[in-house]
Amino acid sequence: MAASLMLACVPRPEHQVPSVVRAVAPGAWLEKWLAAFNDARASTYADFVRAHMPTLVPYLDDDLGLREATGGFTLLRHEETAPGQITAWVRDRNWDRFSRVVLSIGDGRIDDLSFQGAPPPGDFAIRRLGEHEALTLLHQRLREEATAGRFSGAVLVAKDGIVLFREAYGATPATRFCIGSMGKMFTAVAVLQLVQDGRLGLTDTLASLLPAYPDTALARQVTVQHLLTHTGGTGDFFGADYDAHAAQLRTPSDFIRHFGAREVAFPPGSRWGYSNFGFILLGAIVEQVSGLGWDVYLERNVFRTAGMSSTSPVASAGNTAVPCTGATQPGLKPLPFYVGLPAGGGYSTLDDLHRFGTVLSETRLLDARHLELLTTANVQAGNSQWSLGLRVAVRNGEAYYGHGGSAPGVNADFAIYPRSGYEVIVLANRGHPHALNVADFIGARLPLADR
Repeated sequence: MAASLMLACVPRPEHQVPSVVRAVAPGAWLEKWLAAFNDARASTYADFVRAHMPTLVPYLDDDLGLREATGGFTLLRHEETAPGQITAWVRDRNWDRFSRVVLSIGDGRIDDLSFQGAPPPGDFAIRRLGEHEALTLLHQRLREEATAGRFSGAVLVAKDGIVLFREAYGATPATRFCIGSMGKMFTAVAVLQLVQDGRLGLTDTLASLLPAYPDTALARQVTVQHLLTHTGGTGDFFGADYDAHAAQLRTPSDFIRHFGAREVAFPPGSRWGYSNFGFILLGAIVEQVSGLGWDVYLERNVFRTAGMSSTSPVASAGNTAVPCTGATQPGLKPLPFYVGLPAGGGYSTLDDLHRFGTVLSETRLLDARHLELLTTANVQAGNSQWSLGLRVAVRNGEAYYGHGGSAPGVNADFAIYPRSGYEVIVLANRGHPHALNVADFIGARLPLADR
């Protein structure tokens, strides 16, 4: 704990409390929150949330999972970034990951809490290893995490299409996992296939492609390219309204009927803003242009081509990992299976995703020009960049493209390093960042490109 954080003041009569005490309150709250988060007993953090963060109780299981995955946080620095708001930069105790934690302080309590990834400090370095040494270290680390009950999932590492590492913990390598937003990769490929075939244009607007869409500025201004790059201002759909109507929201048409009257959240093309609703709209466009349901189109034109026989929008009976949330066994809570959408949530396996990466690189799903559009960055997106459908970023100096997925009880990461030829796939039936930590760990240690 940083010594600069103010300790909580002993309560005194109101007229004796100096005005400066109010000014340091956010720092005191940060210290209290971090002490509870880092406590060896999960119950300490649960009690703290219930007592001092009542509006965040619905997210307690997610926080407990994060606490377990990270091993707690080491505080690097903090500052008050707005009135009643304090931001802390932290590092995981168990992994290499850095985060930015923002606390919003209300009247005698913490009103809001957010976790965001952060770049490592400039003086932080991880030594690259030889391939055998890196994979041996990965095996040891995963066994430790699995034995401690902190990881259940499956991991694959390949180079130039050859599988080097394929292991599972609490599952089998053939287990199907929910992949969350990783499914957006398939939707992006479908859209670019239609562009490649001349049936769709990147500059086509929603209004021109979906005649039944409500006549809004969003429909008239947002293009296919905006949707693929998350720059359309189409926003998200998760929240109380979605929760109240989730049972009726099963198809892209259902979402458009319910959310289609919305206006743009920001001028299209002006900035990046991750949008699940935008990929629902891409699914609707695939259906309109192809005349097939989005899931049928993917089965015929992506999964079948790649030989992905275990990939689908829905969970199947047997050998499918149940999403779980919460802390270490026996505190894990099983969750219902998710239903896939064009924005993600489907199911796949290590081998199917490896097949997808292979046929993609062999230009069997897209020709070279459109594969370049899918994998080349053209939009700044926070600490990384975005292409026409994929995240493009760097791990310890080596560039990669791919996609992650996260939801309660779900975390997944798919990364291809085009210069070195490595491919890393991590699937977990635990929430963020259980899979991401593993992907970052091995991605930062495999040898750099030797070509």
